[in-house]
Amino acid sequence: MCAVVAVNRSFGSPPVSVTVARMPLEEPDRQYWHAALGYVELGMFADAADELEKIDPLLRAAPEVLAVRVAIYHGLKKWDLLQVVAQKLAEYEVQNIDWIISYAYATRRVESIKAARKILLNAERKFPKEAVIKYNLACYFCQLGDLETAKNYLKRAFEIDLNWRMQALEDEDLKPLWDSL
Repeated sequence: MCAVVAVNRSFGSPPVSVTVARMPLEEPDRQYWHAALGYVELGMFADAADELEKIDPLLRAAPEVLAVRVAIYHGLKKWDLLQVVAQKLAEYEVQNIDWIISYAYATRRVESIKAARKILLNAERKFPKEAVIKYNLACYFCQLGDLETAKNYLKRAFEIDLNWRMQALEDEDLKPLWDSL
């Protein structure tokens, strides 16, 4: 699968290092938030969600809380919920490409690869030097059968960040291109 990049740009593992801090949480909400992060790191997503439910309802829409929800919904494969939360975060933090990638990733699963591709094509105009966008576009074009365009996007991703090459050699979405890598 294409790289899921929601918070920490990890390859396939749930994001756990949340860097959003617009509305600092105070105790005991901060404690619940930290506990939720710990549960996410352990892959205990239902327990993480339970911890977030203990946070004051007025603070549950804080970006740092929603960022943890992204990780939880990814871990639980709740793509429809992930799509909604990631879209809201992308609208709130327009310079954070992680939310755009998460939004596209969830949209791929809820709607279609074409819908996800559209999200990333729009993002590419805004972030032309982000390898992660080019890499994910390569995945989407490859899955849609446009191998030449996929190769071009992959080449551009590698030009920006050669580390994507190792990921590409293991990414099932790019399997049709493996012989040419």
